[in-house]
Amino acid sequence: FGTGVHERFAEVDWLVPGALGTLASEWMARFGESDATREALDCLQAPELAGLWTKPAAEGADGRTFEIWQERAFEIVLDGAWITGIFDRVVVERTGDGRASKATVTDFKTDQVGSAVDIGAAVARHSPQLNLYRRVVAALSALEPGNVKCELVFTRLRRRISVPQISR
Repeated sequence: FGTGVHERFAEVDWLVPGALGTLASEWMARFGESDATREALDCLQAPELAGLWTKPAAEGADGRTFEIWQERAFEIVLDGAWITGIFDRVVVERTGDGRASKATVTDFKTDQVGSAVDIGAAVARHSPQLNLYRRVVAALSALEPGNVKCELVFTRLRRRISVPQISR
């Protein structure tokens, strides 16, 4: 289920108005009426998650661009340790001269969370992973970790939760 949801999200960079119907038809033809397809489509339509799929209005202003990494594998040495992983979705904002100015790491979780207590426990459980991702994105993009925002998206609840930076 989780792999299927991630596969569908990896096909979406920016969702333009009117494109959801075409995308839904494509997914239904390829994957059928699966739980993963329904979950992904529900997330694409959720008002709280709309900002994930909408191209920032600042694109083009002062030459700014936004680069998306989707299901992007990485390998890096941090603090003498070899680290490998896969980012679900990262959006890097670049200045007119191509330098990264900030980034947002989004990690999709298909956990079955339902209550505020469940959400708190899930955020606590996943925070170390997201803070590691913050450091990796910072290193790969020549950013300070403070310029990398991290968030969890709980797909079943259609909720985005910001993950605070933890100092090492």
